[in-house]
Amino acid sequence: MGALLNAYFTYAKSPAQALGSLIHERRFDAALWGYVAAALCWVVFFWTGDSLSAWGLLWRLVFFFLLEITVGYVWAALSGLFLNFFSNSNGSSALFVVLGLSGFVQGLVLSFALIATALPWLKPLSALAFVITLILRFVFIVVNTSRVADVKRGKAFCILCFAMIPASAIGLLLLLAPILLLSLLV
Repeated sequence: MGALLNAYFTYAKSPAQALGSLIHERRFDAALWGYVAAALCWVVFFWTGDSLSAWGLLWRLVFFFLLEITVGYVWAALSGLFLNFFSNSNGSSALFVVLGLSGFVQGLVLSFALIATALPWLKPLSALAFVITLILRFVFIVVNTSRVADVKRGKAFCILCFAMIPASAIGLLLLLAPILLLSLLV
């Protein structure tokens, strides 16, 4: 955990250098902590103020961790494939780390959820805070993808957006597969 804090302060001084060292050292533990942080933010944001048992909290945390890591894996794999056409980068493994580190940006949602619990008049703004945080997370991903892959930010943005198309198709097929199978049985 101390190495992760050290990486954070190094990132504050020189983002390109810190990201390069995290990628070069293959710091997948930092990425996994980012995925855990993102999962915790989802749970706290959506279930702040609700009474949850320990098992319910653990179940939701594991579910969102698996969801975050699966989305990160698929998005990094597809983006890395397209990114390799345009640069000589580390590819998917570097993007997996960047996507994991972006989970720390989602801590802003966690902060807002805790503040909104104390100040109920902020509750109507929670949807806006959620959208702004997702936009900030995407900007973090684009900027750091461009640093890692040594491409322009516009190209990194297009590649990441283009990779969402097959990833969305995979998700849609996974959601529709049980319905299609059930319709064949009837």
